Amino acid sequence: MNKQVLKKKSQRRYNIPVIGHFFDQSIEFPSILEAEKATGISYHLIFDNCIGKIRSAQGTHWEYVDGKNWIKYKAKYIRNVRKYTRYENFNG
Repeated sequence: MNKQVLKKKSQRRYNIPVIGHFFDQSIEFPSILEAEKATGISYHLIFDNCIGKIRSAQGTHWEYVDGKNWIKYKAKYIRNVRKYTRYENFNG
């Protein structure tokens, strides 16, 4: 892996305990990166599902163990969306 990927994976937000809700059971993982290793689902998708940006990550619903982190990252996501301005005549 290159240095940028390793630096991004070392961030605190990817090392928070999560719960994956599969079809028949719920499993707790010590971090998003451990969940990625065990399930094969990208850590980006798991994180986006935890903060509410997407509904599910490859058919699995994810959430933080304590739930407090969701509020912090959701607020950050909302602030970034509000900063974004869409230009006219732009397709995409």
